[in-house]
Amino acid sequence: MICAVLLETTLRICGYGNLEIYEPDPVLYWKLKANQDCYTKVGHKPVHINSHGTRGPEFPTTKPPNSVRVLCLGDSRTFGWGLSGPETYSAVLGELLQQHFGAARKIEVINAGVNAWSYAQMRAYFRDCGLSQEPDFVVLGGANPWTQFSERSSPEFIRKFMSRVRLKNFLRRFAIYHFIVEIELQEVYHRYRTRFIPVDPSRDALFKEHQQKDPDAFFRAEIQGLCLFAVEKKIKPVLLYLPTLDEMNSTNISRDLKAKIAVSREANIPLIDFTPDLAPRGKSLYLDGDPVHLNAEGNEIIARRLFASMTNWVSP
Repeated sequence: MICAVLLETTLRICGYGNLEIYEPDPVLYWKLKANQDCYTKVGHKPVHINSHGTRGPEFPTTKPPNSVRVLCLGDSRTFGWGLSGPETYSAVLGELLQQHFGAARKIEVINAGVNAWSYAQMRAYFRDCGLSQEPDFVVLGGANPWTQFSERSSPEFIRKFMSRVRLKNFLRRFAIYHFIVEIELQEVYHRYRTRFIPVDPSRDALFKEHQQKDPDAFFRAEIQGLCLFAVEKKIKPVLLYLPTLDEMNSTNISRDLKAKIAVSREANIPLIDFTPDLAPRGKSLYLDGDPVHLNAEGNEIIARRLFASMTNWVSP
């Protein structure tokens, strides 16, 4: 016990542990625990989760007068995997918009990205939580392309999955687990992490049994449902396509872009494809050894392109 305590203490001093903690939720499956200060697993960048369970500074539930609120939904690319809060595209966007409008308007950009969330989870969050934050815009980024969880899941599936969320969160509280399992035994961790994170459902019977017969139709329906609900509530939806490095170098159109193009055309929703903005510099805009997550410079490119579009939609 003494050795374990000393090892835990030493590893924490060296920067391991103190990762973000999630809470099990019967509708969202997992959500960020409110009011926590932690660090990203990659890069050890500071993370603050406010009382609303979103990344970033505190904000009042009721939108202040003469203000504009932008709700950014997405997965780890929106959350800011390996980035500090100010480096995320939602934070940069908020800063650019505030500088543009000055004292005339109060700008609040809410980063509601959650690692590994699917479009179905984002749709449920928007309906149950995001709507009460009174956004003027809802910006829909990328999503986990494997997770197909929804409210239509069986109670038995939800019960089993909640136990996995609780176990993973218990382990993540220890620096020893972070160092030994996720760092030193990284290959083993990646091989078995589908027991906790839906990265490759085909290797896990629980996830495999839950797969939809037509995943593309499922994702498209969830994206469209979120957008149409936003329009119904007089909130402007904006679709983003954030390509991975592999997708950007592929000659085939990705399933995510294909779904968003269909929704954009059918429902007349603006879609911003960032492929032309990122392609010229390619790999240099992504985290080292990571073909999925953009670095700080890549996030700034996203924010500036989004800013250029949003200034046309917001009245002075």
